[in-house]
Amino acid sequence: MGTTSFAPREQDAILPDASGFVRFYETTFTNVFSKKNDDDDKKESEEEEKQHHSLRFFNRSKHEGWSVCADDAFYVARRFYKTTTVVKYLKDAGGNSQFILPSVNINQNLFETICRDVLLHTRERTVEVYESEPNSRGDFKLTKRGSPGNVLDFEDILFDGSKENDLNNNNNKNNANADTDSLPIVCAVKCVLKQEQRRIGLAFFEYSTRTLRALEFSDEERLGQLESILAQINAREVIVPNEIDKASGGAMTADAKRIADVIDRCDAMRTAKANSEYFRTDDVEDDLKRLLKSGDNVQAHRNVLDLPLAVQCLHAVMKFADIGNDAQNHGRCELELFDSGAHVRLDAAALKALNVLPSSGGGGDRSFGETAGKGSGGGFSLYNLLNRCTSPMGKRVLYRWLKQPLVSVEKISERHDVVETFSEESALRDSLRNAHLKSLPDVERLARKLEKKKTTLMDLCKLYQASSAIPHAIDCLERIPFSDETRKALFISKYISPLKECVEEEKLGKFEALIEHAVDLNKIPDEYVISAEFDDTLALLEQQKISTEEEINVVWQEAAEDLTMERDKQLKLEKNNQHGYFFRLTKKDETAARSKLSKSAQFQILEAKKDGSKFTNKKLRALSQKRLEIDRTYEAKQKHLVQRVLDVAVSFVDIFLKASSVMAELDVLCAFAEVAQNAPTPYVRPQMTNADEKELVLLDSRHPLVEVQESCGEFVQNSCKMIKGESWFQIITGPNMGGKSTFIRQVGVNVLLAQVGSFVPCSKAIIPVRDAIFCRIGAGDFQLRGVSTFMAEMLESASILRSATEKSLVIIDELGRGTSTYDGFGLAWGIAEHLANEVKAPCLFATHFHELTELKGETGVKNFHVSAKIDVASKKIAMLYALEEGACDQSFGIHCAEFSGFPAEALEDARKCAEELENGGNSAGNDDKENTTNSNKSDGIDDADATYGRKRAMQFLNDFKNIPLPQLAPQDVIERVKKLKTELERDASKSKWLQNVFEEINKSAA
Repeated sequence: MGTTSFAPREQDAILPDASGFVRFYETTFTNVFSKKNDDDDKKESEEEEKQHHSLRFFNRSKHEGWSVCADDAFYVARRFYKTTTVVKYLKDAGGNSQFILPSVNINQNLFETICRDVLLHTRERTVEVYESEPNSRGDFKLTKRGSPGNVLDFEDILFDGSKENDLNNNNNKNNANADTDSLPIVCAVKCVLKQEQRRIGLAFFEYSTRTLRALEFSDEERLGQLESILAQINAREVIVPNEIDKASGGAMTADAKRIADVIDRCDAMRTAKANSEYFRTDDVEDDLKRLLKSGDNVQAHRNVLDLPLAVQCLHAVMKFADIGNDAQNHGRCELELFDSGAHVRLDAAALKALNVLPSSGGGGDRSFGETAGKGSGGGFSLYNLLNRCTSPMGKRVLYRWLKQPLVSVEKISERHDVVETFSEESALRDSLRNAHLKSLPDVERLARKLEKKKTTLMDLCKLYQASSAIPHAIDCLERIPFSDETRKALFISKYISPLKECVEEEKLGKFEALIEHAVDLNKIPDEYVISAEFDDTLALLEQQKISTEEEINVVWQEAAEDLTMERDKQLKLEKNNQHGYFFRLTKKDETAARSKLSKSAQFQILEAKKDGSKFTNKKLRALSQKRLEIDRTYEAKQKHLVQRVLDVAVSFVDIFLKASSVMAELDVLCAFAEVAQNAPTPYVRPQMTNADEKELVLLDSRHPLVEVQESCGEFVQNSCKMIKGESWFQIITGPNMGGKSTFIRQVGVNVLLAQVGSFVPCSKAIIPVRDAIFCRIGAGDFQLRGVSTFMAEMLESASILRSATEKSLVIIDELGRGTSTYDGFGLAWGIAEHLANEVKAPCLFATHFHELTELKGETGVKNFHVSAKIDVASKKIAMLYALEEGACDQSFGIHCAEFSGFPAEALEDARKCAEELENGGNSAGNDDKENTTNSNKSDGIDDADATYGRKRAMQFLNDFKNIPLPQLAPQDVIERVKKLKTELERDASKSKWLQNVFEEINKSAA
């Protein structure tokens, strides 16, 4: 953004700056667009600068620390200091400029805190670091640049295990930002309209595995599949073409706006880049030749390279992340066609509705997050529940698995086999978790540091510790008493053999030998130094150090005798950077020895204070200088030797990463077993079946988050039997707060847990794998974006109708609340009927429209209700939370109003209105023809009018039912509904019966 001078308040002092910094800032960062002549280029640059929001740090000197200036100064002052009084105003002391620069100084700790907040949590800004040029006056050079999707320059700061993101802290199970411990995913997306179809190209780079993945696919208008993929890969930043509509004054195109909305829903940062510069196809194959592993022929990847949009996105990702220019990536990368169908499709709405992950914004659905009593600001989630992992690598794998449930029955069953084994062998599980996995350092992160050669001897010793622990873990796995040879073969192939391969003598065995030979392990943990036996020169210097120390001790003894002081008890020998070695006496002892100190010419006072004196003599000064020179030579030699050790150790990075991956998976599956066995009622292994099976059964199912709430008491178990042709589509009615929402969500949660690899809270479960879980629950986030509840329902419902298949699971809660009862019921009926008869996916449909219980469908529609009991004497409604067959036979709203003290007249009107609505306008609520006729006549309605009105109302419902919802855009659906409603209102002028219906509906809506 362009920066101008800032006017301080009258009470603010203006400080002169003689360093030239203010002059540098004024000439570099003000009027950044003044050189732009072309209007379109200017608009594009302004858009890019605006959406980047760069936060600039200046490292002015070691003494002054860091500075942030201009708008950034006020941002930091308000967000981190909570006051603007820390803002100082600077003016160039050597010029005539009237430019005044607000500035805030920050220390190193706050600098690191701000970087973590901006890059990992808020994800709204980029960060730039400028450092002063050596031997220059006021000139600064950009040395680091970071964004939420590209944090490599800041990795040491962001993922320092001693900081707040250390997931190795086992008390941090409810960390609302658990995903921030992983290296971020940056991806690129481009959308084009071809033959009335939206084609999407997408590519992303996984830093941790050095894997480039890309795909190209068609998507519907709301871009539901794109949203699912971005949520699935946990994208932190999305690169998009900077597409502007010149006809509308430089605003984003319609599709660009849709993509921006999707990115926003996925809590990622959108970064717009020039299409011609970033989204290109040339040079991609040449770049890949340098990046791909040796022996990996670029031409073998035509399945990716023949997708033009995917290739353009690959170019954008590689350019943005500067992958090709990083020598560490050369010959070590992989390229894959991303298979989005390998995992269950989960969009942001489903992740939130099912409370899958914690979030900084409040985590999932607050109905569980705030009442579970298990976490802090992030809300209690499935991640929090399942996170019994003991290693930081395991925690990261768990987070990824929850976003990527499997669809392969074979792979899911393998995970269930391992969980079942660990559940049965609790003693061995505890040994593996607490004795071996828990002691592991963050091997993955340490290996990455080693790869960058930014590691220390301490880090190498931690890797040595991890390497030494692996054989014990192998021994633990080999002691499992397998009764099933197939199960035994699974453990050997997936865990035991890969780990044994890692610790072979020629692999990690060599690494351990290197550390044992090079590092003095006897001095750990007090200090981490190269062993003197590792190098002859170092051994000689070590001997000189020892010899000098012996001479210093002799001088110390001589001084003690001269002063008649007891060595160590009275006369201290100390060392610091200022004086080297020196003697020290306390005030009491210095008084006793003062005469000898003053008379003896051999002692020189260095420092005299109230607490005592520091002094030396010629011999000690000379030996101190000698020791200092030896230490300098020793440190220089050790630094050289450490580099030699690192050069050898870096060859073991891939082995450590492989071992880390295996141990992390074991950690997660052990955690699943721990959760299953320690739940209020133990979980059971689900029976997984193919997607085309026609039965989904959850007997005595529970919601795993609700049952552990401290205020829950004994959870009421409910069974779910969805049988195609009988009960594939289930309509659930009943009173508010009666358990409808909990029940339909717990079905979704149980299915998700099963496909992640966990056991489920049921007494028995038969689950056909689902390719997607769709949830339409609530619309609060849309209201914050200026979208009405009704529009939100239309958008989400249209997306589900277009995207769901027979193999999906659909969960819909209270559809139609966002508009009038009249429109709401029509919307709910039309969508429900389409799901039941066209989509044919198993569906749980909770509703307050009792009329929906009349719905029929070839896949089998069945009604259920949650039970409640009215106690007239105590004027209370007891929610029983039990699910029972059949539709709810009564409404509880009027009873609640009566118990709350509503006026009798209002209650009577409410009953009359309810009866009329339930009976299609028949105020008597009686099917007797004579009574109906008399009632109509009393209202001035003849039989012909009533017959016409009912017939016209049914015509409206049929017309609505026939609207092809999946083929239309949401706005087109709204227009068609408005047209039908307008026509019905016009025809109502001919029918008193219809007019009465409209009047009662409007009263109800009001």
